[in-house]
Amino acid sequence: MKNSISLLLIILFSVAALSQVPEIDPRYHTYDEVLSEIDSIAAANPSICYVETVGVTGVDSLPIIAIKISDNASLDEDESAVLIVAGQHAREPAGTEVVMWLIKYLVTNYPANPIVRMWLDSLQIWFIPVDNPEGRQLVMMPGPMHTLHWRKNKRDNDLNGVFDTLFDGVDPNRNYPYRWSEFTDTNISSEYYKGPHPFSEPESRVVKELVERFLPTAVIDLHSPDSIGGNKLWFCWWDPDVGRYHMEGYPHYQQVGNGLARNTMTEITGTYYTCAASYNTKPKLQTWVYWKTGACAILMEITNKCFWHGDTVDTIAARVGRGLFYIFDRMLVQGLVVHAFDSWAGVPLRAQVIIDGVTDTTFPPRLCDRHGRYHRFLAVGTYDITVRYNYRQRIFPGVPIVSTMNTYLSVDFPGAYVAESAEETHDAAIGVRSGKIHFFVPEPAVLKIIDISGREILRKRVSGYGRVSIPPVKSGVYIAFVFLNNKVFAKKFVIVK
Repeated sequence: MKNSISLLLIILFSVAALSQVPEIDPRYHTYDEVLSEIDSIAAANPSICYVETVGVTGVDSLPIIAIKISDNASLDEDESAVLIVAGQHAREPAGTEVVMWLIKYLVTNYPANPIVRMWLDSLQIWFIPVDNPEGRQLVMMPGPMHTLHWRKNKRDNDLNGVFDTLFDGVDPNRNYPYRWSEFTDTNISSEYYKGPHPFSEPESRVVKELVERFLPTAVIDLHSPDSIGGNKLWFCWWDPDVGRYHMEGYPHYQQVGNGLARNTMTEITGTYYTCAASYNTKPKLQTWVYWKTGACAILMEITNKCFWHGDTVDTIAARVGRGLFYIFDRMLVQGLVVHAFDSWAGVPLRAQVIIDGVTDTTFPPRLCDRHGRYHRFLAVGTYDITVRYNYRQRIFPGVPIVSTMNTYLSVDFPGAYVAESAEETHDAAIGVRSGKIHFFVPEPAVLKIIDISGREILRKRVSGYGRVSIPPVKSGVYIAFVFLNNKVFAKKFVIVK
């Protein structure tokens, strides 16, 4: 009996000892403090801050927010984008501190600092300050489930309606589709549990939606060291299956990673981060972004532990934040920027860009964004570039990439969008370019042009499917018609010579 009581007391004291979690330095932001500060910053700087709720967590229905820092922030401008993600893992709070430091620095210095003004006038800088609010709440807030050791979100894996740290939660950074079936951690008790299917978690879906919406040039994923060493960053990638670096990342993104590492000081004054190639073996944010879009996806392991105390918390945030200035600078030099468009329709095109010797055509196509913009980092050299839109393509041999500026290619596919839209609907289309009137017809038709007075300028019968260009007419206002069997299409336009 005495032995049983002693054993019970030992268990009780052990549980009590384990429940005494060390205090978290108040310099670390709670989730509510992040929301409050960002609301205040955005309200005070509405022209350069735009806040968007991009998702809601699955259990506690907490908003996942993103904030864009840019001139004319509320507008969707034709500018290259950077995305910085923090707080995927609950017990890694330093990334959120870096993001908060950067946001404050950018908005404070925009009015008077010409370098910051150049960044914000040229780029869209997006942040997700806390990608995993549920996990951060568990780590940061007092309560019966408070723990510094939690990594995942709070998904109810056993469907019992009660949160249990033994069985619940998904690792947001294992919830991406790249090499999903090969990653075998399907144990719900594992802190690396990948979830029931790719993008099952709102924390990964918000990243997916932002990446696919803006196709950022660079995506920086901020972590703190867990199972690997800290003060290090990782570029994509080394492929152990074939024993070599992948062609899209090496040496191009290795150079970016080395530059970022050289500019990021550790918590020890005078020492800097190191850079290495990541492996491509896990279904995580970094590998999915790189595989899906070809963006420069870098994972940073901040410092050499997860939690700090005192002024070091702020020092780390400032040093990593200043290191990331390198990415903003690098966005403005030594890259390829393609603009694809249809001058007839006056619309951008989501064209495909292929860089000979760089682009892996077995991966998803590298596309221009919704503004027709494609931007990626390249090593200095000359490259053969192919730009494709549907069945059309243009080839640009020997395009130079230099260290002092970006190289721009303006690529016009006249009539491509007009023809595509018409072909999809089996309708006719009319476009104007260089004083010529261009028609697309899906079947035999009559073409007609009249001037503003109603005088017929041209009438022409065409025998079937195809494109017809009418020679230039004089300056004036005209209306063009296409008469099909059961439809009439018309377009009014002005020609000035």
